[in-house]
Amino acid sequence: MQDSREIDYFGQRILQIVQPLAAGEDRREVLALLAQSIANNFAADGCWILQYTFPDTVRVAASACVSHRTSSISDRLPTCEIPAAPTPIQWRMPLLPDYHVTIVETRNQAQVTGCVILATKGVEWYRETKLILQIVADYVGVALIEEDLQAQAKIASVYPLLHQRLTQAIVEKQPMERLFEVAVSDMVLALQLKRGLVLTLKASNKQPAQPLETAAPAVVTEPDLPFEVSEWDRPVNSGSNQQTAAVVGGKPAPLENRSSVATSIQPDLPISGLTPAVKPPIQVQIVTEIDVRPGERHPLPPSFLLENSQLCKAALANAPNPTIFNGHDLQSTSIDRLVFQDDRLPSIAMIPLMGTVTPNRQPADAVWGWLVLQHDRSRQWHPVELKLLQAQILQIALARIQRRALKQAGNAIANRTSQVQTSLQLQAKLHDVGRKRMEKLRQANDFKDEFISTIGHELRTPLTSMSLAIKMLRQADVDPARREQYLDILEDQCQREIKLVNDILKLQQLESHQLEFRPQQIGIDRLVSEQATIVAERWQQSKEIELSLHLPSTSSQIETDADSLKHIIEELLINAGKFAIPKTMVEVWLTIEPERAIFKIANLSKPIASADLPNLFDRFRRGEGVTQQAIAGTGLGLALVKSMVDHIQGTIVVESTAVEPTIAKTSFTVAIPTVLERH
Repeated sequence: MQDSREIDYFGQRILQIVQPLAAGEDRREVLALLAQSIANNFAADGCWILQYTFPDTVRVAASACVSHRTSSISDRLPTCEIPAAPTPIQWRMPLLPDYHVTIVETRNQAQVTGCVILATKGVEWYRETKLILQIVADYVGVALIEEDLQAQAKIASVYPLLHQRLTQAIVEKQPMERLFEVAVSDMVLALQLKRGLVLTLKASNKQPAQPLETAAPAVVTEPDLPFEVSEWDRPVNSGSNQQTAAVVGGKPAPLENRSSVATSIQPDLPISGLTPAVKPPIQVQIVTEIDVRPGERHPLPPSFLLENSQLCKAALANAPNPTIFNGHDLQSTSIDRLVFQDDRLPSIAMIPLMGTVTPNRQPADAVWGWLVLQHDRSRQWHPVELKLLQAQILQIALARIQRRALKQAGNAIANRTSQVQTSLQLQAKLHDVGRKRMEKLRQANDFKDEFISTIGHELRTPLTSMSLAIKMLRQADVDPARREQYLDILEDQCQREIKLVNDILKLQQLESHQLEFRPQQIGIDRLVSEQATIVAERWQQSKEIELSLHLPSTSSQIETDADSLKHIIEELLINAGKFAIPKTMVEVWLTIEPERAIFKIANLSKPIASADLPNLFDRFRRGEGVTQQAIAGTGLGLALVKSMVDHIQGTIVVESTAVEPTIAKTSFTVAIPTVLERH
């Protein structure tokens, strides 16, 4: 049994050790003083107070070291496997193999909150000393809880400052670059940091010199998503960063044992399963930089390759957890030194840019970059602090996802609207085509009815005349003069019938290209003169129409199909006389040029409607009012003329120019080559 003097001694020594607990309100400073007091009272070269913020997370809450050897391991302590020590025990620490290390856990009731570690050389530990350390550890446990609550309260007060401007920027639908700028500047200001960066990942257009291993997992990329992740089992060679990267939010472990995020593009399919896919490298783009340090700074590169940055590869391997680098001994590359400037800003927190994570800490969304926060001296990053930053990043990620969803929905609506408009336009066009087709069918039906009526009249009239002439010839008392007259009628009407049938057959041959082509040399002026003279006699007998013939002074020979040209000239002359106003003049011109002969015939007739001019050469089509005027014809004459003009490689044009309100000068102009082209 200990006497009262021994109890008083223990009590006074404990009070002396824990005296810093009453030193001030800042519990972080109190913990530092407490660590120094413990080290002094136990004659230790080093004292560390570690806090277990989560079951698998360790951070150095305070330390007091009197030698460089013990000071150098402070940043590496969280990576060690720390043994359970409900009571003070001796621990052979791998980082200090030649020291006597004692460790004891700190508790808050039954919960382990951290531990106290003492490193000494040549100091003997008695049972009473361990008992004092056990009691001091209980005080330290209370101080850790107070410090944690104070830190959480301080961080909670920062949240409204971070949340307000970012939320307002999101509501105002400002660009993503502006959201990053607002978020990073507010974080740097509220947390009293020196610098903030936003880095995004994007597939590079440059192809690597050598194909990546075929075992590398694939990653899908989208046009507006720089980088996506699909598998998490590719190791990353992190070099010596395993000693300096403290992982917050997961069990500390060497980086080479941690899973990593695949950093390759969707591979092309191998040829026959033998050729490895070639994957382009990944670029890290610097989107935003907020630097509040005074003085001039060197400009940063717009982007760099992921494979050239040890810090980025280590952070990618540790995703979805934040990655902390805290020390001046980082084994960084030249790109890291240029971009992160870790010699002047050694405290680095890299928080992955992504969406939510699943309950087993696997990413539900892809890593597409990092938020990087830096300070110019060693800094303890509280887990609640990191959770707050992750919440801000998640808010930006959700805004980004929402915008992408709205954009896709808008595109889908626009595409659907475009499809509906196209469908409506197509339906309107189909309706218009159908209407026009029905109109053409109606017109064709009208033309058919008119043609049947006309052709019926043209067939019946000669047959009626021939039938009457035959009846008259059968009478016995018909005198010779009468008989001769009836025979002439019979012959004329028979020829008329034969001509009608021949015209129909010839038009069919021309349209089916079955009419034989027989070119020969003819004197065109003589042919025009003969045909005009013959037809003009009929004009003078029926309508007293005169002929005005204009021929070249010298005879000209051309090569053409004589039968077709004769039919063209004859049909146009007959047509001119048929529609000419009685007691007027029909004019005929013939002009010979080096490569063509031009035949033109003009008369005075009733005006031809402008709507009828384009269709004048259609078969069975007659001008408006022609049938009502009882003008004989089937509507085949001009159609046959047009087909024959095409047959002899010529052109025909019709014009109707008003002279008086009811009189127009109508002309047909035929141009044919003087020498036919051989096909």
